Amino acid sequence: MTGDPPLAEVCRAFGLPAPRSSTRLAHGMMNRNWRIANADGREYAVKELRDAPPDHARTQHALLRRLAEHGIPVAVPVADAAGDTVAQLAGVGYTVTPWVDGEHLPGARLDVAACDRLGRTLGRVHAALAAVRPDIAVPAPADPPSHAAAAGRIEHYLSAIAARPVPDPVDQVAADHLRWRRALLATSVRPAGPQPEQGWTHGDFHQFNLVWRAGAVVAVLDWDRLRRQPPGAELIRACLLHFAGEDGALDLARIAAVVRGYRAVRPVDDEVLADLVRRAWWHWFTDFWPLDWRYGRGDTSCDHQFAANERTLRWWTAHRRQVCAALSARPE
Repeated sequence: MTGDPPLAEVCRAFGLPAPRSSTRLAHGMMNRNWRIANADGREYAVKELRDAPPDHARTQHALLRRLAEHGIPVAVPVADAAGDTVAQLAGVGYTVTPWVDGEHLPGARLDVAACDRLGRTLGRVHAALAAVRPDIAVPAPADPPSHAAAAGRIEHYLSAIAARPVPDPVDQVAADHLRWRRALLATSVRPAGPQPEQGWTHGDFHQFNLVWRAGAVVAVLDWDRLRRQPPGAELIRACLLHFAGEDGALDLARIAAVVRGYRAVRPVDDEVLADLVRRAWWHWFTDFWPLDWRYGRGDTSCDHQFAANERTLRWWTAHRRQVCAALSARPE
């Protein structure tokens, strides 16, 4: 669908008053979302399901109810008279959840105490997921890409850029970064050994999926990426997404505070965490998803993300020892 959804019909399906006003939310690449205010003064979030089949969404909603029982701050979807949490209109699925007031805070706006609370929140999420053991089918984790696979992807994109009649500035920037990766690949070590222990994780724990109010996380949103992976890997990714500056520099003091908070709630062995940091670097180094969108799908909406990731990767590569220390911080 490209037009606005039938919000009044969505509300009717869930037994809610018609919306008095609606606002399309800017964030959300996979699913479209709206904030609505109904005639009774209550506010809700409406999601149009594009990236998850209805039955999968229903299973997630049942999980959210169980997580709420474990004290995790989640927005539990509204159900209709029959108990269904997905309304299907003209072949499109919609969900409605109560609106949670608050802010999506970038890492730079979190002080050290808030960073500690962020880490503790993620630790509690992982502990609750381990307790409820979601009944959701997810793909098995893939092994780290080989040198040959990474080299092949680099050459593939360099060839795609060379084949363009008139390379634009984005192509030129991408080619420069790809050549840098190609040179670094020859001296880089691929993580070896068995896969670390897997656990259930949120899958996309970043600022736009967290709602803050009065210095606390009051809602963890968007569970569409729920997956099994080493929980420490999600901790590392959350830190990277929260605390990479415009120039790619990582705020190591804030990262260390998040890790200390997490480890105070959910201990992680030092060697396991150090191995996960090495694996995270290799994953970041061999991941080209924004270029898949640009050259594979003809979709340029994520071009900026490749440049941002590259700045972080270069800074991280130049400061590996310091980054590893911050991502291995012990509770005080």
